[in-house]
Amino acid sequence: PTKTNIFRSFPKNFWTVIVMEFFERGSYYGVMSVLSVYLILDINQGGLGFSKESVGVIKSTITPLLYFLPILSGAIADQFGYRKTLIFAFVVMSLGYFCTSISTSYFAVFLSLLLMVTGAGTFKPIISGTIARTTDQSNSALGFGIYYWSINLGAFLFPLLLIPFLKGIGWSYIFLMASMLTGSMLLLNLF
Repeated sequence: PTKTNIFRSFPKNFWTVIVMEFFERGSYYGVMSVLSVYLILDINQGGLGFSKESVGVIKSTITPLLYFLPILSGAIADQFGYRKTLIFAFVVMSLGYFCTSISTSYFAVFLSLLLMVTGAGTFKPIISGTIARTTDQSNSALGFGIYYWSINLGAFLFPLLLIPFLKGIGWSYIFLMASMLTGSMLLLNLF
């Protein structure tokens, strides 16, 4: 493709998953930017008042799961299809964020975050696979560059701009924002 139509060389599915990646990573990194503080912060200050050790258990469980699950979910997506697997991912992810917003017990928060990370871990290989399927030799480097740009832009903008605003309203709104955005990606996937 020439310089003038290189961006047009990408099909609609490419741009759809770029939008999905931006909002999913923005939601994830937005939540992760304040999660430990929220879980440890005293109840009188709006947090949940968990011990640092118990929060360490949560974080050391969900982080490795996020990076292990794509091995399984990639195989599942190849077997059942990208769209069906994305539906599962967005339902579970948005439910996890929502449940975290209303949970106050350690067990409930832990389970909610396990739901969230299950959805996020299921989501990851499908997006990479779609990028690979929708690019070719003439545009793959640019395609993967745009893909990584969308990850980094979401991870940068949400914690910088949106999270401080939401935190000022109330901590639970951070998780509700993530739930609504990942839930809206379910609608984008369906239509």
